[in-house]
Amino acid sequence: MDFTQTIIAQGPNVPISITDEKIREGINRHLDNELNDTILSPESGIQKIRKVLARFGVDMPALYGTDPEGDEIVIDLDEDDGKYYLYLIYALTDDNHYEFYAEITDEMGLEEIESDEEEDEEEE
Repeated sequence: MDFTQTIIAQGPNVPISITDEKIREGINRHLDNELNDTILSPESGIQKIRKVLARFGVDMPALYGTDPEGDEIVIDLDEDDGKYYLYLIYALTDDNHYEFYAEITDEMGLEEIESDEEEDEEEE
């Protein structure tokens, strides 16, 4: 049996859509794993995110002029069945590396992230 032909035959038939919660969870798991490494620049972190998304057929628009101190970015990912977002945040650490966090979420998840941030700001 030629396993290569089997894999190729099954590959294109598997629809991938971020509207499926299990797909989003898988993408977010991959993002966590990929961003767990040492990241030396904002560009390399964003490239890691782009690489994970590309594996799942999600296009990420180009980001220019990344802030070397850190940033928080929300990117619209329009899907036929609803609105989804790529939320990413990064910051320069004390050891001159970057800490990144990214996830694909829906509107309710994005609102939850924003409310968590407001609570954090109030505590400071």
